[in-house]
Amino acid sequence: MALPHLFIALVVSAIWGFSFVASKVGLDHFPPLFFTGLRFLLVALLLSPFLRIVKGQMKSVLWIALAVGVFHFTFLYLGIYAAGGVTAVAITSQLIAPFSVILAVIVLKETVGWRRILGIVLAFGGVMFLGFDPVIFDQLEGVALVTVAALFMAVGLILMRQIRNVGTMAMQGWIGIISVLPLMLLSLFTESGQMEALKTATWLDVGALAFVVIITTIIGHGGWYYLLQRYPISVLTPFGLLAPIFGVAFGVVLFAEPITLRFVIGGVITLIGVAIINLRASHAAPPKAASEDGA
Repeated sequence: MALPHLFIALVVSAIWGFSFVASKVGLDHFPPLFFTGLRFLLVALLLSPFLRIVKGQMKSVLWIALAVGVFHFTFLYLGIYAAGGVTAVAITSQLIAPFSVILAVIVLKETVGWRRILGIVLAFGGVMFLGFDPVIFDQLEGVALVTVAALFMAVGLILMRQIRNVGTMAMQGWIGIISVLPLMLLSLFTESGQMEALKTATWLDVGALAFVVIITTIIGHGGWYYLLQRYPISVLTPFGLLAPIFGVAFGVVLFAEPITLRFVIGGVITLIGVAIINLRASHAAPPKAASEDGA
């Protein structure tokens, strides 16, 4: 990999890791569903130039938007809000990989070898081991919500694998525009203090929202898509696995979140499992599949 591209891969991984921190900062001020709705409202506005009607694909785009935009991010942000931290959430979010493999077997009738089965067992086993850490007991609700979020993202990824001719930025834009109304209605009927949160938002709160919209969504995913057009998935997979490590590191440094030996062991087991799943999947995937990731 060329040095500039190596730098981009590391920066994208760091961006995705820091997005957990930015989300926590934003959720400390904004109601979770309202924050999610604001994120997708701004994404829809910024990416509106990329929106195109793709004949025969819009029904799939709708289902992807509901799975990823409404359900995944709702449960993810509720999980971060409930956990009150980012370390456990960053690791648990990696369950997207084993969920994706399981759904691929059920829905797409893919065959799974013993290595990927081992990866699934390790990934789930690592999170379960992590859950018994006394430090995590106060975050169990958040871990459970993020686990559900990972399942919905896996559903979205399975749907994305079957869609054609919809680019990364276009997909992000459609997810944004379709998700805004349901999220804002959910916020209206289940939350309070939205207008007060807007009026009292500091530059830090606004910056957190801007980060997840501009840096994470547009620059992060855009940079990853740029790399996917130039390198096989197997080359890029290890960099994607750095995101939760960055997330944990940022959580420890910025929020003084405690790290125990059990947490480290559980996290390492989970990431090893995810690495096995992703590396085996990348060897089996056709080259064109690279353009379907990262939306």
